[in-house]
Amino acid sequence: MTRSALFPLQAALDHGPWVAAITSLAVTPVGYAAIAAVLERRLLRVRTEFVALLFGDLLLALSIGLGTWLLGRRELPYVASLPFSLAISCFWLGFGLLQWRAEMRGGFYTRDQALAPTKIWHQVVIYPVLGYLSWTACVGGLLAWDSSSPAILQIAAKAAVVGLIAAWLLAIAYDRRHPKLGHPPYDWRKLRPRPRPWSPQSISLRVHVRRS
Repeated sequence: MTRSALFPLQAALDHGPWVAAITSLAVTPVGYAAIAAVLERRLLRVRTEFVALLFGDLLLALSIGLGTWLLGRRELPYVASLPFSLAISCFWLGFGLLQWRAEMRGGFYTRDQALAPTKIWHQVVIYPVLGYLSWTACVGGLLAWDSSSPAILQIAAKAAVVGLIAAWLLAIAYDRRHPKLGHPPYDWRKLRPRPRPWSPQSISLRVHVRRS
């Protein structure tokens, strides 16, 4: 039985680096942007979106593609095998749910913001899917070694994977100190954001009002 048959998400990695990177991009930022455009009737803008989403996720997709190339068709290293990767995916899903709750309790988002389509996608799809892809591809790629390929090329690719992930982490750190709107207050009964002007009832809405 193939790895793809055991877990369909693995198919994206088994089909090579381009498919792996495109799959990551399809989840975020492309899928995220499509949900924002169709359901929230807005385009992503630097002024309202987090750097990690607009730029960091692009870097993460590149690292997943490079990691997949390094891994090739070889057997997955033990720590990047299916049980570990699934555990990491579950961990990120749990983290997303806890973060969701903490952001509402801490006043970063109102309930209407926290239930916006892009927020739901971010917490319950992006976290577990990219958690699986990045752990399997990047950790697997970093631990893999192909004696038939030039050593300098593999070392350069591994250094690039580490650098891309480090840049992604720096984008997250930057966002922690520079809050943005992130998600608009959403009305599911009308399938659109609530009418403006929005009352500054959360930290992110207050930041948005000040910058508007």
